[in-house]
Amino acid sequence: MRQEKSFRSEAAVITTGLAMGESPRWHDGKLWVSDWGAQEILAIDSLGHRQALGQTSFELPVCIDWLPNGSLLIVAGRENRVMRQEANGSLVTYANLRNISDEAWNEIVVDGRGNAYINGGSGVIALVKGDGSVRQVAGDLAFPNGMAITPDNKTLVIAESYGRKLTAFDIDIGGSLSNRRV
Repeated sequence: MRQEKSFRSEAAVITTGLAMGESPRWHDGKLWVSDWGAQEILAIDSLGHRQALGQTSFELPVCIDWLPNGSLLIVAGRENRVMRQEANGSLVTYANLRNISDEAWNEIVVDGRGNAYINGGSGVIALVKGDGSVRQVAGDLAFPNGMAITPDNKTLVIAESYGRKLTAFDIDIGGSLSNRRV
């Protein structure tokens, strides 16, 4: 079994020069970030070596996460799309979010079943299923931002930036949300 190096336990600078780093994710032994200003997705190893996946064709590569099969998803916020990286590195549209809201989209989180939840500035949460179908599953949120799913895939937690609270929902087997609570 391959041992992966971990980051240092003490605080250390591992990279500099990001125009606007966003959406840090730990994946496959590296720290991944979206650099909005450079329109890049970066993977940074424990020694600070950076690998850019190439410049995106869209203005804001807002947030990233991975499907259970390892495919990278990127929110193209202002374009109202979720992009998927193909094996050859190209990006294809995975889902179009414009039918839910034409306002900018922000954060993404994927559960273990492959359900992707994306939040938007209009205060909604969209669900993108593995077949690319899209539907709204929550609304009336005060600028939803960071999101997390519990390891058992049963709870979605959303940071409501303007509401200054964390809101949780139960996730059913089909990806729908219920039992909203603070």
